[in-house]
Amino acid sequence: MKKFSLLLMILSLGIFSQYTMAQVERSQLTSSIENREPTDDLEGVVQGHVDEMKRVYFFTQVSGLANKQIIHRWLYQGEEKAAVVLNIGSDNWRTYSSKRLPRDWQGKWQVQVWQGDLMLITHHFEVDYSK
Repeated sequence: MKKFSLLLMILSLGIFSQYTMAQVERSQLTSSIENREPTDDLEGVVQGHVDEMKRVYFFTQVSGLANKQIIHRWLYQGEEKAAVVLNIGSDNWRTYSSKRLPRDWQGKWQVQVWQGDLMLITHHFEVDYSK
């Protein structure tokens, strides 16, 4: 029985090791990406202008996910508006996705970063076109 328990523990470590090694090193909502880095930090409120559609980027630096994929899920008021699959090329990888935010989608947003069935992080922000 002890051998079976030990075997079960070893097998479960192998199955879950991909999740324990995966890590988001940095993430940031930004208005632009230059040289694979965010140019600013939009933090909690994205201010749009009435005469143009705002575009935002979500930057993510991950480690421990070489040759795997992550997904950026863009949600508006709890409803998924986009799911962007991003390929990870090495154990230390910077990537991003972007979303255009129509004027009639003002309010609460979030970006979730998923790896398989595991949500690694979530970032909440609000969009305002009142100015």
